[in-house]
Order: sequence, then structure tokens, then C-alpha cells
Amino acid sequence: MLWEDEDVPTVGVRTPLLLAQLTDTHIVPPDTTEELFVDNNGRLAAAVASIEREHPGMDAVLATGDLVNDASPVEYAVLSQLVASLNVPFLPIPGNHDDRDLMRSTFPDMPWVDAEHASWVTTVRGGTVDGEARTLRIVGLDSTIPGQPGAEFDGDREHWLRTVLASDRDVPTVLAMHHPPFSTGIAWMDEAGFVGLDQLIGVLHEFPVLRVMSGHLHRPITSSVAGITAQVCLSTVQQIDLDLAPGAGMSLILDPVGYQIHRVGGPHDRPNIASHTRFIETGEAAFVPGWDDAAPAG
Repeated sequence: MLWEDEDVPTVGVRTPLLLAQLTDTHIVPPDTTEELFVDNNGRLAAAVASIEREHPGMDAVLATGDLVNDASPVEYAVLSQLVASLNVPFLPIPGNHDDRDLMRSTFPDMPWVDAEHASWVTTVRGGTVDGEARTLRIVGLDSTIPGQPGAEFDGDREHWLRTVLASDRDVPTVLAMHHPPFSTGIAWMDEAGFVGLDQLIGVLHEFPVLRVMSGHLHRPITSSVAGITAQVCLSTVQQIDLDLAPGAGMSLILDPVGYQIHRVGGPHDRPNIASHTRFIETGEAAFVPGWDDAAPAG
């Protein structure tokens, strides 16, 4: 029998580590009230406020790229202001709309690697297992090619990632990047390509991680890479229309927006991640149904 975290009778108390993920916020200058029918800055403000209301609270907030729209200094200043109220670490990764140097200067406390690519590795602590704090290592891989929409995993990044993943292999680790390392069937997004994808898959076969987390595609998608669950977080702005017809062209849709919460549970030697999507600004509130207590669930 597999016990849930709360039901294990002999190993003591387990509480999860909670990681929020934001992506593709596309922050614009403060005098821009609408971009493609959406108030981008207002949407991020609403998402941050929702994250701050989460109970239990988050242990960190991961932001997987395209955090600003045109990579201008004023946009990064607005982004910094909008996330300043978060009382947990804010962990940004560049996307194809971002500027590496401006991201580094806007968030100087991040442990940026001393390289051309703006990658990093950090550790988040939260929750407990048998009285000890849970530890989650997050590897933020810069998958961008400056000035281009597609992804790249070159020799420098391969050497860095191999070195990182080869160390501390007993620490639960997730890999975060902007571009998802798999094809989705949404033709106009897949066409941007991922140079070096086979090399990345080879590294992950050799050094498996718990989860691969990404953005870029503006809608929640789940797949796998190297036998590892890989997923895309929904955007806080427009979503990409789900059109799987071969050769389908560009199409966006104003679907519900939000962020994801990744719940890291399980024992130290068998951690697991359950990912949830939090929709915001739907106009709907939770309610308790008036079902008969004797009725079966479902």
C-alpha cells in the first residue's frame, strides 16, 4: 500500500515544499494600458496578490522567462516593482523577449553563472520531513538565443549543466528553462526550433531530474523528455490557441490565466511533485456544495 504524505503512521510529520511558477508576463512600460487586448502589468499584479494570499504560503516563486515584452530598462523597472512585495525568493530565468544583461542587473542577488548565458542554480528550503527541512535544488538554464525566438543548448551550456547535475546528486532537483524541450504539435511555435535538443536529452538521460518546468507556449501542456515529466505553465497574459492542425498559423486566445503551484512531497529518498494550476480573475469563488453527506463522492 502507498501511503499519502499525511497518512504515514511511523515516520513522523511531513509537510510539503511549495513552489509557485509564473511565466510569460510580458511586462510593458507603465503608460501602456493594453497590449493585444490585455493589461499585462495589471495581470501580473493580480497574480502576485493571489500568490501572497495562498495558504499555506509559497517557499519561492519561479519565473520562467519572457518576463518583459521589449527588453527595455523601464520594463525591468516595472517588473521589479511588481514583484517587490513577495516575501519569498523570486527566481527569474530569461526568455526570448528578455535581455540577459538587464535581467542580471535588475536581480543582482541571483547566483548568475559567470558565462555568456544567464543560467543559475539555487536551493529552496521549505516544509519538513521527519523534523528536517525539505530541500529542492532548482537549476535555471538559459535556453535563449539573443534576438531569436528559438532555443539553443550549446557546448558551454552542456558543460555547465553536466557539472551542476553531477554534483549533489542526492538532492532533489528540477530543471527550469524558458523553452520546453519537446514538440507540442502547435506548428507555428514548434517551428522556432531547439538547437542542441538531442544533447540536452542525453544529459538528462545521464543525470535525471524530478521535473522539467518551462514557459514560452502560453498554455498548460504536459509531456516527457528522457523519461522525465516536462510541463509548460500558462501565461498571465494571452494564451496560445490550441490548434493542432498541421501547418496551422499564428493564433491567440483570451483564455483564463494564472500560475502553477508545484507541491514537493514524499520522503527524502522518494520525493514527488504534484502540480496544480491556479486560475485568477475568473470572477468565480469557491463554494461548498449542498450534497447529501450519505451520497457517494464523484
